[in-house]
Amino acid sequence: MFSRHRWLDTGLGTGLIILLAAASANAGSKGGMYDMSSMINEAHPFAVPSYNRAPGTMAPAPAMRPIAPPSPTLRYTPPPPPVAQASASGSAPYRPFGDIVAGDWFSRFYIAAGGGLHLQSDLDGSTAGASYSIEFDPGFTMHGALGTYLGRDFRIEGELAYRMAEYDQGTAGGATSMPTGDLKMATGMANVYYDVHLGSSFVPYVGGGLGIAQIESTAATIGGVTAAAKDATEFAYQAIIGVTYEYDRSWSLGLDARYIGTADEDVSATAITLNVRYSL
Repeated sequence: MFSRHRWLDTGLGTGLIILLAAASANAGSKGGMYDMSSMINEAHPFAVPSYNRAPGTMAPAPAMRPIAPPSPTLRYTPPPPPVAQASASGSAPYRPFGDIVAGDWFSRFYIAAGGGLHLQSDLDGSTAGASYSIEFDPGFTMHGALGTYLGRDFRIEGELAYRMAEYDQGTAGGATSMPTGDLKMATGMANVYYDVHLGSSFVPYVGGGLGIAQIESTAATIGGVTAAAKDATEFAYQAIIGVTYEYDRSWSLGLDARYIGTADEDVSATAITLNVRYSL
């Protein structure tokens, strides 16, 4: 039994020696199973190929693309605080009577001028028991004013106006004649207006005024009846209704109708005027 084990050990040792010898011989031959030169010279799988590269030299590194700078950081800028906007007509924010505490009852002043058609009413009277009546041709009127706004809806002004109409024809005792002469009236009024804002550039208004009138008329003879001349200062008043077109915050154009009366019941008139107003 001992000899059998010895034979087995001898056989295994001899076989191992033969196998190592064969491997050594195979490693020495080029292209063999254990040829290390092919492994050393083999290109790395992740290497950049170079077709015109000299042996033993390294391929140039690939060009680096420039890195774009980071985009600027966007910062939130809060919007400015809201500002009170004017209406379509350019008017100030609504405050019926202004702000008494702030003292802006007289916040804005304006100047105005206008003129138009003057329709003098018939001048009726009597002399020595004989009555007469004088009709007038259409005349003219012109006026100027300085005023201020009371808040948004109200305004007050001082107005000076001049009106004149010439005689057309007169009637007395059944006779008709064409007298020569005219009637002139100069007035000074303190007016108050109320503007009705409707959210557009067209603003209707109503107004009224009180003041005095200086009245002058020419004496006229009609069918043997003489109408005495007038030269008097009388209490006067007027009523106004019209509409304004507000072009912008400063300029406006108005058209109105006016009735003018005096303490002399024989002297009254109506007028249609075109007005321009400039707000300071």
